[in-house]
Amino acid sequence: MSQPQPGTKTAPAPGFFPTMFRLCAGTKVMTEIYETSPARAIWHFFLLTILCSVMAAIVATIMQKDMFERAGRNLDEEIGAFVITPEKISVQKDPDTPRRFKLPYVTLEYFPGDTFSAEDFNVGRTSEHGIVVLPGGLATWAGFNWNGEDLLYASLMPVSVLYASLSPKVNDAVDNLGMNGERFSGPGFAEVLKQNFTASAAKPSGDASEEDLPPILATGSQAARLAVSLLTALVLLVTFGRNLLVIGVIVLLVSLVQYLRASTLPKGLLYRNVLTIMVYSTFPAQIAATLFDAAGGDRLISFQLLFVGIFFVYQLFAFRAVLKKVCPQIDRKDDDLDDSDF
Repeated sequence: MSQPQPGTKTAPAPGFFPTMFRLCAGTKVMTEIYETSPARAIWHFFLLTILCSVMAAIVATIMQKDMFERAGRNLDEEIGAFVITPEKISVQKDPDTPRRFKLPYVTLEYFPGDTFSAEDFNVGRTSEHGIVVLPGGLATWAGFNWNGEDLLYASLMPVSVLYASLSPKVNDAVDNLGMNGERFSGPGFAEVLKQNFTASAAKPSGDASEEDLPPILATGSQAARLAVSLLTALVLLVTFGRNLLVIGVIVLLVSLVQYLRASTLPKGLLYRNVLTIMVYSTFPAQIAATLFDAAGGDRLISFQLLFVGIFFVYQLFAFRAVLKKVCPQIDRKDDDLDDSDF
């Protein structure tokens, strides 16, 4: 009976989920799927990246949800709610008193009337992200270092725009101004806020009368729910992009090395088989590193380092298992690694 040619598919490959579970259980399945088309392996890798992103978003949301909700309740106790009209932003409790709150990941600063000054902004540089609320609008900002200079990337939102976004009935009754992000120095950003947002806005023009434009109340609890939703979406997108980029680059580099060494591959093992093994060997590493990172483990070890460590060890056992199948003449020494030990 004629033997199948090396690198050809001899049996239907298992589906995505059976492959994923069996790869996480050990390397034996690699002897069945190493002849799978690299395109199929890459497709499975893409599906796994989506799945890991969803799992990371779920884990991060579960881990962070209580913290955001607690912060929202504490904010409600302190200010009651933000009161937003087309002309002004204020708070329900003690509206004339400046406030500063340390919230999850951001600092919230409230400056009523003309109480804001450049020296008051982010005092002590206690945060790298923040929200500043003034009578004439609000701004979100993030600090970063550019060529040795501390700068801010900020988005400015006049109160009229904020009110319109929360009250669709206003629509064209307000001007859509200041929605684009800009780069500022710290003093420059504070000066822009002082010049543009410390005074209340002019009353909106249009068909809507003042009676038709009631104040909008925005509570901390509402903001917390929105923050949790944004966190979920952000973790999902960031994890997907990071995993594709980091793992893709690692597989590309290692595969390039194998390609340059293709002439030294054992008889019966083609480069396309090596590429398939490399792609599938990323599965346990990606799952473990993603979930560990989403649970807050990045404080102990980075995603990249954990992934590389697991991937490197796993692919050693995976190649060993495949080589024992395609090159059974290789004698096993007593101190050799064996996939049955894994």
